[in-house]
Amino acid sequence: MPKHRIAFLIVIALLVALVALPVAAQSFPNPGTGSTYTELANKTGNAATVQLTYYDTSGGIHQGPQRNIPGNGSTAIDPDSVQLPQNFQGSAVVSSNQPLASVVTTKWTGGPGDGFQMGTYSGVSAGSTEICFPSMWKVNDILISSFAIQNTGTAPVTVQLNYRSRQGVDNGTYSDTIPAGAQHTYDLRNPGTGVPDLTSPWDGSVKAVVQGSGSIAGVSVANWGSSNPDRVRSATYNAVDCAGLSGNTVLEVPAQYRVVINNQWVVWSALNIQNLENSPAHVTVQYTPRSNSNPSKTINYTIPANTTVGMNTRNGGTLPPDTFNDLGEGWDGTAEITSDKAVVATVITAWGRAGGVYYEAGIYTAADKNRGATKYFVPDYKRVKDGDTWKEWSAAVVQNLGNSDAHVSLKFYDRNGTLKLQFNNEVIGSLSAIGYNSRFGGTKPPADFDPLGTSFEGHVVIESDQPLSVVLNSANWLSNPPFRGATGTTNAIPE
Repeated sequence: MPKHRIAFLIVIALLVALVALPVAAQSFPNPGTGSTYTELANKTGNAATVQLTYYDTSGGIHQGPQRNIPGNGSTAIDPDSVQLPQNFQGSAVVSSNQPLASVVTTKWTGGPGDGFQMGTYSGVSAGSTEICFPSMWKVNDILISSFAIQNTGTAPVTVQLNYRSRQGVDNGTYSDTIPAGAQHTYDLRNPGTGVPDLTSPWDGSVKAVVQGSGSIAGVSVANWGSSNPDRVRSATYNAVDCAGLSGNTVLEVPAQYRVVINNQWVVWSALNIQNLENSPAHVTVQYTPRSNSNPSKTINYTIPANTTVGMNTRNGGTLPPDTFNDLGEGWDGTAEITSDKAVVATVITAWGRAGGVYYEAGIYTAADKNRGATKYFVPDYKRVKDGDTWKEWSAAVVQNLGNSDAHVSLKFYDRNGTLKLQFNNEVIGSLSAIGYNSRFGGTKPPADFDPLGTSFEGHVVIESDQPLSVVLNSANWLSNPPFRGATGTTNAIPE
């Protein structure tokens, strides 16, 4: 049988070396030690045999576990089962006799924000010659980014990294060579190979381009700090495959929020839009509410060549702070980004829980309207309670990218491959989005998810007669104190 390989960045200890920072770097957030949990879903009805192989940063090979996954089933691989050296940092390749979908979750412990720090990203089946990171930060005491690039080929690859600030400043181009299968991590708090000495506060973007032959994939991590440990949080997102993009672009965003209750911010959103071309991009962002009682909003903006603009519904981002005040304090909806040049974007969602005491965040990439698929897999979908206490739950946000109504089916499979729940002929209007939340129901009543039980772990298969974009939201909850938890968001995996 043919072998299918999923390459994904394993960041079991991506930030562990940052625990002991030089004095000059102590002002940046320190998240603690990261541990990675890998979810693998079998895309077919046939049993799959799976082998994990890990690569350290020098390209050294470490044999990982082998698993058997039932047809339509899934498996979870936790740090204790991988048998890797303590403080391992590297990447992994999954080989299987059946195609797989993967979601990876990193949780940090030993830092000030235990219980809040979680990031989620998706495994990829192939690399690219060019990847982009629209959301990068270096802000003393508040926010720091790192990113990892994996060589997805079979020979060493040389990568050129270009840094640009949101003000349009070219912060330099750097080169690095990554061994076959390995990944290198670039931490903005530590200038060195591939990393410039950026002056805080800095925000901007990074573009990574393969020199010569080869392919790469990437993941970025953002860590927010605070004097209040309950406001420390983390988020992770996949780099955007931006190879060969040029000309007119339309990006779709399934969820944007601006919700304030009793003067406390509950949920808000940001878009970071990166211009990939050497001339200015004229961009229109259309915000459309889910409820007709809320206003619409149109923003026109010119993004300088090769730079990024941030649009934040709470503080404006690059725009004036009061830009989104006219949306009010109870707004949610979708956004459409239209540009005359090639652009990519990340979507940031931030939550303030328990009256704004606890903060959470997630990042994923906006969908290119011309790249939507009609079938998606959503690994790591959960509905778990301990008695009356919710422990883990998920939401699949499904957006119709087509120009007419989409007729959508959703199938929920447990780890054994048993079909536990099915929704048929769900109708989603053009460019509209519906959320399927295993705890709160979303658009559907919460009781509709009761057939999953209270210990469900598995995945969802979503099919449509129109192209879609699908995003996974994950939440973990700690019962003590109440409302303390972590969230992660990532893009679902197309067939």
